[in-house]
Amino acid sequence: MSRLLFMILPLAIAACSAAPRGQAPTPPAAREAPAAGAEVWQVTGSQLEIRVYRDGPMQKLGHDHLITSDRLTGVIEQREPLGATRIALRLPLDSLVVDDAAARSRAGGVFDAPVPEKDREATRRNMLGERLLDAARQGEILMTVESITGGPRNYEARVRVSLAGGEHVLAAPFELSIDGERLVARADLRLTHADLGLVPFAVALGALRVREDFEVGLTVEARRGT
Repeated sequence: MSRLLFMILPLAIAACSAAPRGQAPTPPAAREAPAAGAEVWQVTGSQLEIRVYRDGPMQKLGHDHLITSDRLTGVIEQREPLGATRIALRLPLDSLVVDDAAARSRAGGVFDAPVPEKDREATRRNMLGERLLDAARQGEILMTVESITGGPRNYEARVRVSLAGGEHVLAAPFELSIDGERLVARADLRLTHADLGLVPFAVALGALRVREDFEVGLTVEARRGT
């Protein structure tokens, strides 16, 4: 959507609590050493896709936006019992790509048409600005999975997410498969701005605005090893 602000967050469904913005928190990997006996997996690949939609009586003047990144990194410590497993992930904000032409073409539907370069640049600038992701304060989104329930394939994780100097505790359902040395986790989520304590951007007294809900698709691949 032309010049519209939106929010992203791989690995989350509903916020349980949120702290006010402050000093950027310590990266998850630095909070505790790997537990004795934990099986360590290194994230080797990822694909994040966020679909943000226009809304309001004047929505035809804007665009639906597709945000992508393939630079999520991190470590998975598989523990026994499985519910004690810990996952530390990070997403550099400078990796976020707004309305890549090839990605929009693959997505099709409302994303099939390309977005003008000037609108892509304006959207990304607003997204990373102080009113939203505040990349100048904290250049990464940090995610720590604190506990996992469910199984043997469908799980739900309690995720602590830090961004823009604040923290949010979220519940995230996901699918997990392990085939030999390869682990794959997938999540397809619907979030709202309210889940993250955000207010959708709007102009003209709300006649053109970002829709409250948006969609997140995330795939993470990992390999055994330290």
